[in-house]
Amino acid sequence: MKRVAALAALVLLGAGCGGSSAATPREGVGVFMTRILREEVNGQWGKQWTELHPGHQKLITRAQYVACSKQMGTDVATGRETFRVLAVEDDPIQVEGVPQHTSKLVTIRFVEAGATPLTYRLHAVAVSGRWTWILGDRFLAAVGKGKCLDGSPLRR
Repeated sequence: MKRVAALAALVLLGAGCGGSSAATPREGVGVFMTRILREEVNGQWGKQWTELHPGHQKLITRAQYVACSKQMGTDVATGRETFRVLAVEDDPIQVEGVPQHTSKLVTIRFVEAGATPLTYRLHAVAVSGRWTWILGDRFLAAVGKGKCLDGSPLRR
């Protein structure tokens, strides 16, 4: 049950990641978003935060993001997961703290041995020639109230 809740949190975390700018990054957006998901399930939240959109880094510190992620328990990797990019498409966005209004919507299938495959639709935003990701709407709303996605208070 905890694994299902943690994987559901992944959807909430990224359901709103997004955007693009004039300089297209060299790294493929599907490769980037797959890496972000891998960092999430492997508990590499500090590394993941460094690739968060700069506007969202201003809303939650690295220490706060790591603490919130630990509490959500999204580090569910077993080493047997597979990720498959199913689609990449342009998608308009309007997200707090993100001046870009276009994104790449990336659909990724996450498969864990013996579990039902999960599909994630995540957004990536190009900033200064590199991809970044953004927090989902529910995560942003929680942070705006001084809380983590699970309702616990943000550490100061």
